[in-house]
Amino acid sequence: MPDWTKKVIKLFDSLLEQGEEIKKTCKRLYFSGNKKTIQPEFFESWKTNCLTLLKSTFGSSSAHYDSFVNLKFFDYYNSMQIYLGILKGAKVDLEEGYFFHKDLMLSVNIFDSLLSRAREYCERGNEQKAAVILETVLLEILTKICENKKLAYRREDNIPMIAEKLATANVILDTVHTKLDEIQDHLSNSSGLNAVQFTEYLEWIQEFLNDYLGSQIMILN
Repeated sequence: MPDWTKKVIKLFDSLLEQGEEIKKTCKRLYFSGNKKTIQPEFFESWKTNCLTLLKSTFGSSSAHYDSFVNLKFFDYYNSMQIYLGILKGAKVDLEEGYFFHKDLMLSVNIFDSLLSRAREYCERGNEQKAAVILETVLLEILTKICENKKLAYRREDNIPMIAEKLATANVILDTVHTKLDEIQDHLSNSSGLNAVQFTEYLEWIQEFLNDYLGSQIMILN
């Protein structure tokens, strides 16, 4: 789990711990029939901190934030139980990879956009620049697949090296491994790719992107 994810989860743990203490106080008052209530400023301070964290983490349009901000207030004890349930659900989503899948959605869109840019360069006759984009995007796709499958890799690894790791781990088929090696050989060739070859490889990479990353996208909110 990335360090920044751990830091955010730690913030949720802190608010959950504070919330549990507030709930204990509310419970004692609620079941004792005591007319006194907790200090409103302490409750409101905690609630504001929760809303700030939910908004900065998931966004104001997320189900987590919306449920918290629009919760109908009953009494402090019963409302606290619901607030804590929302926070716990948000924490679970973080632990199960919310940030990764959000990043994955963004990455797939960026990769697709760059491939479209490469096609434009090729159509303008600038196959060399198009090939550089193609190679860079393909390498980034492979490293993203490694991250998805929790496979170690080095930033200096090239396409064949990462393809070998993925094939050994049975993440990609042997036919895919062979195709990746073929593409790298042509991209490394000093004569470069012609327009027909480029179009063939571009379409294959787009399909590869959708099969191995696009299909993994999960919308959690």
